[in-house]
Amino acid sequence: MDNQHIPVPALPRVLLVDDNQTHQYSLGRHLSESGFEVLHAHSGAEALKSAKEDIPDVVLLDIHLPDVLGFEVCKILKSDPSTRSIPVIFHSATYDTQSARSMAADLGAISFLSYPIDIDHLTSVIRGAVIRRMKDSK
Repeated sequence: MDNQHIPVPALPRVLLVDDNQTHQYSLGRHLSESGFEVLHAHSGAEALKSAKEDIPDVVLLDIHLPDVLGFEVCKILKSDPSTRSIPVIFHSATYDTQSARSMAADLGAISFLSYPIDIDHLTSVIRGAVIRRMKDSK
């Protein structure tokens, strides 16, 4: 089924977690232009706080953060009943290995994207995640 033709909520919320300002700016701008509301976090602690308080539709999570690895953030999100249903998509400019991809999948992430990120593909993955989450919540 083509997810591009299934309606998604107006301005799905994406929590973009990355300590790299360039990635924050460019991904955030592209996501905003693609119809998403973008929330920003620059550390694992900020990501966990925002996920609990703002309840995003999707978390786009970098692996290498200043205070903790994204894997640990994902583990905490998936172990907390208030955040476990939020889809997590990993993105990384440096950790593109089979073991990193396997760990992400084992932790419950729905996708793992490497730089350079294809914005159309990212948008499609996010929209698909939002649609699946909407269906699962019914």
